[in-house]
Amino acid sequence: MIQASALLEAIVNLDWKIMTASLLLAILLSWLVVVSSMRLTPLHMKMATLPFNVVKYSQVPAGNKPCFTQNSIPKGLLRRHNTKQGTWGVINVQRGKLRYTVDEGMHKGVYNLNENTRGIIEPQVYHSVAPVENEEVEFVVEFYRLPNTGPVQEEREGL
Repeated sequence: MIQASALLEAIVNLDWKIMTASLLLAILLSWLVVVSSMRLTPLHMKMATLPFNVVKYSQVPAGNKPCFTQNSIPKGLLRRHNTKQGTWGVINVQRGKLRYTVDEGMHKGVYNLNENTRGIIEPQVYHSVAPVENEEVEFVVEFYRLPNTGPVQEEREGL
């Protein structure tokens, strides 16, 4: 009788372990299904943040042109370029979509900008923009600096 009760106890313990392992496996699989269906942004793809105390000093296009469009983006913006030391930029899409590529630094990646997602340009970080194929776009680029950082002397090719 001792052997039978020991065998019965071993079976009960084994069943408990199997049920626990099965439950943990089911939870893990459910979690994987949920995570795989989410659109997660990798940590290296997080957009830079504009400092809170910067001051806007310029915007392009300037003059009588309200926005750049997919047909009027200056070649300088389409090529890899950067801003000067201390100069931040904000790409504000008014309508449509624009691809913003950050070529270096901790925010390196390709971002799809729209009316709800603006592009932050960090000082001296190489970047470029490109229209999204078959999409119309209207956008402006605003330039900012920290207060009391001296005069702004930037030449902008074709802007």
